Amino acid sequence: MNLLVDGGIVVSDKVIFDGAVAVEGNRIVAVGDSSELRKRFQGFERINARGCAVIPGLVNTHTHAAMTIFRGYAEDLPLFDWLNKRIWPAESTLTPKDIEVGAQLAAYESLLFGATTLNSMYFYSEDGSELHAFEKAGIRATVGHGFFEKTVESGLKITEEMARKWHGRDNGRLRVSVCPHAPYSTGPVSYKMAFELQKKLNSLYGERGKIILHTHVAESREEASVVKEAFNVDVSGGVVVYLSRLGVLSRDLVMAHTIHLTEEDVRVMKAFDVKPSLNPVSNLKLGMGVADIIKLIKDGLTVSLGTDGPASNNTLDMFETMKIVTLLVKGLHGDPTLLPSREAFKLATEYGAKALGYDDLGAIRPGYLADIVLLDLKVPHARPVHDIFAHLIYSARASDVRTVIVNGKIVVEDRKIVGVDMESFLEEVERVKESLVSRIRVS
Repeated sequence: MNLLVDGGIVVSDKVIFDGAVAVEGNRIVAVGDSSELRKRFQGFERINARGCAVIPGLVNTHTHAAMTIFRGYAEDLPLFDWLNKRIWPAESTLTPKDIEVGAQLAAYESLLFGATTLNSMYFYSEDGSELHAFEKAGIRATVGHGFFEKTVESGLKITEEMARKWHGRDNGRLRVSVCPHAPYSTGPVSYKMAFELQKKLNSLYGERGKIILHTHVAESREEASVVKEAFNVDVSGGVVVYLSRLGVLSRDLVMAHTIHLTEEDVRVMKAFDVKPSLNPVSNLKLGMGVADIIKLIKDGLTVSLGTDGPASNNTLDMFETMKIVTLLVKGLHGDPTLLPSREAFKLATEYGAKALGYDDLGAIRPGYLADIVLLDLKVPHARPVHDIFAHLIYSARASDVRTVIVNGKIVVEDRKIVGVDMESFLEEVERVKESLVSRIRVS
């Protein structure tokens, strides 16, 4: 499919106020003035972008997508009570269908909210999984099977099978990751095994796209002491320092949360070019604290943003995430000049893509993958437009998303998922929820 997105405010390396983007196959082939590109690409299908901002699709670098099925289920609890008393017992009753439907719901929500790429950790089976759902939905995704100390052997085996079958599928739209859950739930030997598997899988399948390691780190204040007690290990210097002593850090490691870091933790992260994914909405809701994003950025780390799972956020709204992280930085430091809107936007686009191992995603540039969002500016809260980046961070709403293109294919048109009877699907979601609740009660 060849497309010409024509007539909008194109947010590229420079802002083009009457711009156009030409897409051939799954790649952007030209970006420029509308009048010029209309002449060059007369045979392309035209998408009228007048009155819209044309932006790269947003990149959500940490979530548990299928947990939409637990949205609103466990509220107002501390993290470890939330996990141990509500979420993990409920997850033990999940079926493959629950996971697939939950992930499908997450994909639709994300696309309608302008997020074209997800990095999700959850559970995989051949009978149904996030990958099955994302393949149908048309979203770009990196997906890993989360495993714990008790499930490491099966988890590594499942991950290897996932990579063989799924990594690079649909012209590279789907990728697989290696996902040890967290240092407090997964032991030192298991982390080493995960790291070795990551190296092996990249040697086998890396030409299809980077296979990253994805884990939770330093989410809670008490994490270091919990790790020490659980595995009788040396956590002096911090949890990241502990992982560095295991030899499992690399530039292809995405660490979710990274709130409670020591100075030495940050130094080690910088040395290995580890990619922190900050999840401010979920962290605030669970009372975990706020990551020092300015320190991480000033120290040269590639910082990106995630929503975390819909059970702890409770949405997959990356526009909300961008705004909240920007306001937190300014408010906590008492300095409104910190994290300007143009830089904040990169956290949810270009830097997110880099974190997931892409060097051709997250921007509107020739040669880049064609993941594009049209954002309606013909609404009262969008006018007047003085500074498009200020609008994207402070004024835009996820509900402003009008059209979404992923890998060169139109997946959202006129605020609707293409080819999906949403009313029928949402009725199915409710049926799955009722069945799940009945099983939780019995267990």
